[in-house]
Amino acid sequence: MSQIIDPISSEIFERKPYLRNYFRNFSSENLWELGSAKKEGEYYVSLNGEPLSSSFSPLTQAIRLLDTYSLKSTDIVILFGLGNPHLIQKISETLAPGQILILIGDDETLIPVIWDETLKPVMTIPGRHLFSGDAFFPLFFNYLESLPIERVSGLKVIRNPTDTNRNPIYRELEEKTQTVFSAKMSDLLTKFEFERLWIKNSIWNLIHVGKTPPVRYPIYSLKDQFKGLTAVLVSAGPSLRKNLAWLQNVRDKVFVLSCDTSLKVLIKAGIEADGVVTLDAQTNSFFHFMGESLTKIPLFADLVSSPTLLREPMFRSVVHSVTAKYQVDAEGALVREVTAGGELAEQVFNEVGDIQSGGSVATTAFDMLRFMGFTSVYFLGQDLAYSGREIHSTGTHHNEKWLTLLNRKNSLERINEVIIRKRETRFVPKAGAEGTVLTDYVLDLYRHWFEESATSVSEMKLFNVNEDGAEIAGIPSVRPDKAIENLENTPNHNYPWRKISIWQMGFEENRGKEDHPTYLHPNGSEKLFQTIQKDLEFMEQGLNQFEADPEKKPFQDSDLWIWIREQSYLRRMVRKTEIYILRHKDLELDRKNQLLIQSIKKEIRYLKRSLYPMIDSFPEKG
Repeated sequence: MSQIIDPISSEIFERKPYLRNYFRNFSSENLWELGSAKKEGEYYVSLNGEPLSSSFSPLTQAIRLLDTYSLKSTDIVILFGLGNPHLIQKISETLAPGQILILIGDDETLIPVIWDETLKPVMTIPGRHLFSGDAFFPLFFNYLESLPIERVSGLKVIRNPTDTNRNPIYRELEEKTQTVFSAKMSDLLTKFEFERLWIKNSIWNLIHVGKTPPVRYPIYSLKDQFKGLTAVLVSAGPSLRKNLAWLQNVRDKVFVLSCDTSLKVLIKAGIEADGVVTLDAQTNSFFHFMGESLTKIPLFADLVSSPTLLREPMFRSVVHSVTAKYQVDAEGALVREVTAGGELAEQVFNEVGDIQSGGSVATTAFDMLRFMGFTSVYFLGQDLAYSGREIHSTGTHHNEKWLTLLNRKNSLERINEVIIRKRETRFVPKAGAEGTVLTDYVLDLYRHWFEESATSVSEMKLFNVNEDGAEIAGIPSVRPDKAIENLENTPNHNYPWRKISIWQMGFEENRGKEDHPTYLHPNGSEKLFQTIQKDLEFMEQGLNQFEADPEKKPFQDSDLWIWIREQSYLRRMVRKTEIYILRHKDLELDRKNQLLIQSIKKEIRYLKRSLYPMIDSFPEKG
C-alpha cells in the first residue's frame, strides 16, 4: 500500500489529505495482524498475537454492542478502539452519509494493516474521519474544535471493550473529548441567549465612535507597545485582600490592569489602576463602577460591552477590541471566528485588534496584556476557587450588596455557602502547597484555559501571587515576599503609557485635535448606520413580496434568504430558528416558512428599537 496507491485510496487522499500520512512507515513495537475468524467471511485484529475482539464471530459481537446504543441522525459518533473491523463497518452503515463518525485508534501502524479490507470503504463516505496514534491526536482535537456544533444534538461514544480496557489513553482521550464537547455546547447555548444582544451592542458602540465622550480607540494602537515591562492582572478572588500590601509595595514597577469586579477593592486600598477591563454585554457591570471617580482610568471594553456603560463620560477613554477565536480545521487551514457583531468593526476601524478569551473578564484581560507586549505578568486574586469557602474578595460590589442583606439569621458566611452549594463543585490541587481546594465546573474551565495559554506564550514570564487558590499548571505560584524579590532589580517604570493619548487626554481635550483619527475610516460610523437602515428596509420589502406570492415555495430557497445568509450579522440573529429547523426536518413547509419569517420580523423590530434613537446622531442637515 505504501508503494502503490490504488485509484480509490488516491481519491480519498484528495478529499482527506491527512490520511496519506498513515502510510509514511511509522515505527512501532506492536505487531498488528488482521486474522480470519472461525466464522467464514469474518475477521478480527490481533495485537502481538492477542485478539482484540471475538475470534469466533466478531460480526455478532459488533451487532450486539451496537444494539445497546440509540443513534440519532444529528449525533456525532466516536468509536474508541479499532480492534473489531466489523464494528467500524456496522456503525458506518447505521449512520447517514455526511453524518460525522470519528474513529480513534492508539497506533499509527495499525491503519495500513486494516486499510484495504475495512477502512477504505468507510473513508469513501463523507463525514467519516480517522485519528490513530499520538501524532494524530492533536489533529483530532483541532477537528473537534472546528466542528459546526449547530447541526449536532449530542455526542455518542462507542467503545470496543478489549481496546479501551488494555490502554488507559482511551479514557484520557474520552475525558478530554467530553470536556471539549461540553464547552462547545455551552458556547452554543450562550450564543443562543446573547448573540442578538451582542450584535445590537456592537452596532450601537460602532455608530457612536467619535460622536460622544469618552473618546474611543482600538486596542490595535497598543499592539506590542510595552515590551520589556511587567504587568499585574488583578482579579477579585478571595485572596486579593491579603495580598494588596504586595501590590502597594511594587506599584511603581508594574502596569496594573484590573478586572471590573476587583476595581472597587483597589480603589479602597488607595491603588489607582492603569486600566480596567469589562466584557459584560448586559448592564450588570455598571455596578462595579458606581460611586467611584474614574476619570483618569481608561476602560478596556470588548465591542459587545453594554452601551449604557460606554456612553457615560466617566472614564478617561475607551479602548475597544473584538473577541476572536483561531482554530485549525481538519485540512490544516487557520479559521478565524469572531464574536457576533465584531465583523462590522472593520467598517469603522482600520484595525481593531483581535483578543482571544476563555469566557471570563480575567482571560480576556490576560490576552490583552499579551497583545500589548508585556514581558512578565503577575496574577493577583486569581484564585479560580472558593478559597476559605468565599466567592469574592471583600470590597467588591457583590460583597457590598450582600452586606445590606445581613441579619441575625443571614450571615455573610451563609450567603456564600448558599451560592456555593448551588454549583457543580469539585476539589482541585491547591496552589503552592499540598492539599486541595474547592472549585466549580466553570472556574475549572477557566483554569484549563490559563494552563493551555501558558504553554503558548513561552516568551512571557508568568507568576501567580497566590497561596490559597487553585494551582494553575504552567504558572508557578509564589509568595508575596518571593514576588518582591523577583522584582527587586526591576527599575521604576515612570508610567510611560501616560504619554499615550489613551491616558493623556479626555474627549474635550481631543476635540479639534483629532477630527479625523488615522485609526478610523472617514465617516465610517455614518456609513455603517446607513447600511444597517438599508438592510432592514430591504428585508421588510422582501418579506412583503414573499408573503404576497400565492405560490408556495420554501423560504430557504428564496433570494431574500440567500442574501441574509451572506450578511453574517443578520444570519446570526436568526441562528436559533435556523438550527431548530435543521434539527426538525419533519416539519411541514408552511411551518418552516412561518418560523423563519416570524423570527426575521422579530429581529427587525429589535434592531429598529435600538437604531431609531441613533438617528439624532446623524442629522440630515447641519
